[in-house]
Formats: sequence, C-alpha cells, structure tokens
Amino acid sequence: MSWAWLVAFLDLNGVVWDPDPPDVDETESAVPAMAAHEVDEAWIANSLRQRTRRLDL
Repeated sequence: MSWAWLVAFLDLNGVVWDPDPPDVDETESAVPAMAAHEVDEAWIANSLRQRTRRLDL
C-alpha cells in the first residue's frame, strides 16, 4: 500500500521516475526496509532525489 501512495503522491506533484520504471531489485529491498524502519527519513529523501525528477510544466 505504501508504494501505491508514493507513486500517487509523485504523480500528483509532477514528479516522474528517472529511469522509468525504477529498478525492481532496488524497490524490492527498499520498501520492506522502510516499512521495518531500518532506514531513516534522510535515506528515503536522498533515495527519491536520486531516482526522480520534476516535470517542467
């Protein structure tokens, strides 16, 4: 469920994955780590900054 919310949030805010789609292996390891609180907010923010870009509207 958290993945769906993240995708919707990014889409509503004009942000796309770069590359699109994101790497499946990275995603499969990152989502459980976030859910288990094994990573902090700074790690999540940095990870998203590296893998997304804002659309020029």
